[in-house]
Amino acid sequence: MSYQLGLFIHLLVEKLCLYLVAVLVMCEVAIVLLRYVYGIGFLQLQDLALYSFSILVVLSIVYGFGRNEHVRVDVFRESQGRRLKRQIDAVAIILLMIPYFALTLYWVWPDITYAWKITEGSRETGGLPGLFLVKTALPFVCILMIAQGIIVLIRAGRYLQDEPDIAVSKTGGEA
Repeated sequence: MSYQLGLFIHLLVEKLCLYLVAVLVMCEVAIVLLRYVYGIGFLQLQDLALYSFSILVVLSIVYGFGRNEHVRVDVFRESQGRRLKRQIDAVAIILLMIPYFALTLYWVWPDITYAWKITEGSRETGGLPGLFLVKTALPFVCILMIAQGIIVLIRAGRYLQDEPDIAVSKTGGEA
């Protein structure tokens, strides 16, 4: 059950990231063409590119963790055994990751509720509305990271033993 939930979260975030990259690339190409070929500035398109990039940056945290490609200090890890690495990862999830994202969620929640209350839009006159939706990506990412951390800990019996890693392959199955 926890594996399917983790896989679902990973695939959902992966699809969102792919769509956001596509939107970002199309927006940037359109902005450059409009500005330098036609001499037209299009503020809403610039806001859409900014919104896409902002959401993509925070979702990349979830994506990287889901693929087990997040940043670690490998100077110490290279000499450690597989079991010790996994134990350190579990301790780091419990003592660092989950509290960090829980505190982040706690501290940004008033700002997010206020942004929703006023339906905050672009800071530029004539810009895109919906900045409150972009700001909502941060608590969404916090919840997803806490969920992924808990999923890794639920699988801890298998995760902390010397069994092969369960990684997500390109096809979405176990590798």
